[in-house]
Amino acid sequence: MSKKIENILSDLSSNPWVYIMKNTSGNIMYIWKSVSLKSRVNSYFNGKSKLNFAKQNMVAQIADIETIETKNEVEALVLETNLIKLHKPKYNILMKDDKNLVYIKITDDPVPEVIKTRIKTSSWEYFWPYPSTTNVTNVIEVLKKIFKVRNCHIRFANDEKGETKIKLKNWIRSMPCMDYYIGLCDAPCKEDVEALKKYKENIANLRNFLKWNISWVLQWLEIKMQEKSRNQEYEEASKIRDQIKSIKEIQEKQLARDSIPWNNDVIAKMEKYGNIYAWITAIRNWEISSIVSTKIENKLEEDPTLVFEQYLQNKYVWEDVENLKNIKLTIITSERIKDKALLKYFKENKIKMETPSIWSKINILNFTKNNLLNFAYKEELSQISKRTLTRQTQNNILKALSYWEKKEGEIIFECYDISHLGWTNTVASRSVIVNWKTESSRYKKYKLATIKEWEIDDFKSMEEILSRRYQEAMKLNNWPDLIIIDWWKGQLSSALRAISQDPSLPVPNICSIAKREEEIFIPSQLNPIIFEKWTPELALLQKIRDEAHRFAINFNRQKRIKEMKRNILEEMPWFWPKTRQKLLRAAWNIDNISKLSKDELSKILNKTQIEKLEEYWII
Repeated sequence: MSKKIENILSDLSSNPWVYIMKNTSGNIMYIWKSVSLKSRVNSYFNGKSKLNFAKQNMVAQIADIETIETKNEVEALVLETNLIKLHKPKYNILMKDDKNLVYIKITDDPVPEVIKTRIKTSSWEYFWPYPSTTNVTNVIEVLKKIFKVRNCHIRFANDEKGETKIKLKNWIRSMPCMDYYIGLCDAPCKEDVEALKKYKENIANLRNFLKWNISWVLQWLEIKMQEKSRNQEYEEASKIRDQIKSIKEIQEKQLARDSIPWNNDVIAKMEKYGNIYAWITAIRNWEISSIVSTKIENKLEEDPTLVFEQYLQNKYVWEDVENLKNIKLTIITSERIKDKALLKYFKENKIKMETPSIWSKINILNFTKNNLLNFAYKEELSQISKRTLTRQTQNNILKALSYWEKKEGEIIFECYDISHLGWTNTVASRSVIVNWKTESSRYKKYKLATIKEWEIDDFKSMEEILSRRYQEAMKLNNWPDLIIIDWWKGQLSSALRAISQDPSLPVPNICSIAKREEEIFIPSQLNPIIFEKWTPELALLQKIRDEAHRFAINFNRQKRIKEMKRNILEEMPWFWPKTRQKLLRAAWNIDNISKLSKDELSKILNKTQIEKLEEYWII
């Protein structure tokens, strides 16, 4: 430690301060606030604190510490946030927002199109940001059917008289296309005044629907339906009736997810793959207005709670401070905030923190967490794709684990994982990598025979599936080059017992990977083997582990859905055993009940029972 740093440390007070650490070139490396600056800064230099490698590296570069005293904790919080945003120091927590969301866009052409886009400009109209392009594709497909929006990309323009005409007459497609004949479009391509008027009315209704003016749209359609009925245009009236029914259905599904009053930011945090991820679902005036996913770089490997508090600080103290002045905002999260200065700042600015307790808020928080998990997984896959994985990567892993490298032929790694929800539906999975590439044709799902209903025993479960793998290997002689289990060291003995049943045969290569620190354990070694972060070797192990985890979760979900469908009639009121038997005899299974006509149902069920099927979304 230099004499200059010693003098600075001796003069520090215990008041709220912001300190700025610089290197020999005068570049700012780190900015932090502290309620008691003296104890915080001294912790880096007194040798008593156990600093990780990143912090040791930073401390070695510190040549100067600049300090700024503040009146109170809140002032220190605001100043720290502004300085970090201004200077972007190397060792501070930096955030990478993924704001490239998918929108529904209505073009401003004379005959507008409805399309999806990731690019939002000042022109045209944009609705409903979604994190997934699949969601938008499905929504657009449904809305186009309901509101009879064209699927073609014919260019239209207004002529000198103000009449709408097709811009290019050498259009390849036949006009009108099949959509017109099956009732999915009013064919504005005919350049008929009445068809153009109807199309523009449909676009106006769609626009109001997307703006959440659904009651206005339904009221307008009800009037049109009655008008058609009075004029004895029964076919047109029935089409409008079907349109009303479809809008009500999509409205109910959207309300089930978004029915949270006023203005809320629903936030989830996750520590995964050596990074920290956050997801904000912003709700304004009862509807989802935006979604922001963020990958947070934690170069100093700080405590995840501190990192999350810094994220909230950057988001609400600096970024959105102007936007939040005129709204009463509630932050819904299951994370605990300990930073008193941040909590005080929220209180002064009328920002409320809430842990969800009612179903609708828990539901939207779960929605946020699920999307966050998918975002983290996609980010990690993108990072893995940037790191070159080869056959040699697998050999490097075998060598690091003290196993023999394989010079010729396929190098096969298998990974096993257990999945269960609560106390039910325990299943297992196997993922396979061959010559560094996933081989999905060799994946396998396992239903467990030794686990009883309501029994959870991961030791017993893993021992069963690896015993079955042992039997398979004895018949086919197809042991992989490495077996990986998604467990910690204590459970490795159960797996080892299952694959070494015959003492006269060599024991297959096996290791376990612990999720928290990504530590690798092998039977012959007490201490874990740790691969450096962001190396191809660790990336490959994470890849096969996450594939097994994903495959097991999907299988568990399928099993639960199948079981729920099988049992749903038993849970419904007014459905006695004989009634259930008659209904399933007619439909064969739950899924086919929706295919039965009302006449067929009325022969088996009474009016109340049919209404119950509708209530439970079975028909």
